[in-house]
Amino acid sequence: MKRVNILLAALLALAASLAQAQAYPTRPVKLLVGFPPGGSTDLAARALADRLSQALGQTMVVENKPGASGNIAAELVARSAPDGYTLLMAATSFATAPAFFAKLGWDPVKDFSPVALVATVPILAVTNPSVPAKTLAELIAYSKANPGKLNLASPGATTLTRLSGEMFKQVAGLDWVTVHYKGGAPAMQDLVGGSAQVMFANISDVIAQVKAGRLNAIAVTTPKRSQIVPEVPTLAESGFPTFSFSTWQAVVGPANLPREVVQRLNAEIVMAMAARPMKERFLAIGTDAATSTPEELGRFLAEEVVKIKRIAASVGATTN
Repeated sequence: MKRVNILLAALLALAASLAQAQAYPTRPVKLLVGFPPGGSTDLAARALADRLSQALGQTMVVENKPGASGNIAAELVARSAPDGYTLLMAATSFATAPAFFAKLGWDPVKDFSPVALVATVPILAVTNPSVPAKTLAELIAYSKANPGKLNLASPGATTLTRLSGEMFKQVAGLDWVTVHYKGGAPAMQDLVGGSAQVMFANISDVIAQVKAGRLNAIAVTTPKRSQIVPEVPTLAESGFPTFSFSTWQAVVGPANLPREVVQRLNAEIVMAMAARPMKERFLAIGTDAATSTPEELGRFLAEEVVKIKRIAASVGATTN
């Protein structure tokens, strides 16, 4: 009889869990973005929200909460109720924050429930056409023959793109002068204008300039070539087999989200990102659609935080 009661209790718990998963959501869901409208994270969030609104039967509303490198939106989600109605479209800055901000009001691993990876964004090494180099080997040779002549544009001191450029400068032994800008737009303006000559940037931010011939694409920093620019070789192909960087976007919620809610969201996101129209929509904004289980995303986030802290320390990046 005791064994029967235990089994019955387990079945009732399972039934309740399934009922909650099927009921969720019963009202609109907010998806916060820590950056202004129009950027790659915002565009990805809106594309995903459109699809999930149909799949979930409730509107998913994208809310932009820009500021402090995405930290404001992250803290709002970390402090929200763990009910699945306030989520965050996290970007790479979510994992870089602990390396650059000493007094964060949240922890990317402890204070959030990972839901699903959504996209990866290759980092592209680009140069102004004034630089007489079409390949990475030529760029390295020219840089070493002209120490201190090339300016490396950094789109922000706390960005992974800045770290990737600094790290490459270090491993290749190059004397580039790093110039920090307050965002990708002013960095891009100077790069196209010729005040800066080299930049490691999210491919979504520079692809239009590359296609227009205003910038030269030298290499991508991902292990494999990107579908966005399949003709551009990887750094691994160009003699740096262990050099790998990419930015990304993922959905997370506050800590202690009910497992059934996480599973429902993950299942819908995985199906959304596997659909061909969605892949094409993401490629159009310069990102590669991706998916993961919640567990895979959790491990990835923890590894990213450790990796980025190590790289920031190795290139002398400071903590605020």
